[in-house]
Amino acid sequence: MDMPTPLGLVRGLGSAKSGTATFVKERLSGLALFFLTPYLLVVMMPVFGQPYPVVLQAVGSLWIGPALVAFLLINATHMALGMRVIIEDYVHTTILKYTLLFLNWAFSWGCCLLAIIAVIRIMFVAVQT
Repeated sequence: MDMPTPLGLVRGLGSAKSGTATFVKERLSGLALFFLTPYLLVVMMPVFGQPYPVVLQAVGSLWIGPALVAFLLINATHMALGMRVIIEDYVHTTILKYTLLFLNWAFSWGCCLLAIIAVIRIMFVAVQT
């Protein structure tokens, strides 16, 4: 006659002990984006509609280039964390869940890497020519 208590029924089914860290990372990245996004919009506003060389010069400047790289890194982190939480909460098939988690990671960081390479190339190569 095994009659487990309510605590015994749920023991071992709780948190994986990483939810708080993910929550804090999402909030911190959101806070950083809260300040970086308006800054980039304000400093890039005069560049909208300008010729290609003017845009290259602006992106290659020390006021915009590093901020843009930071924005891309923080944005990729924020996007990957947000989608990870959604996938973990709503996808219950194990193989599909891990496939989607990998694709989320690959897409987020692949796009980030390509964009950062483009910004760095503009900062160090295109501006000098």
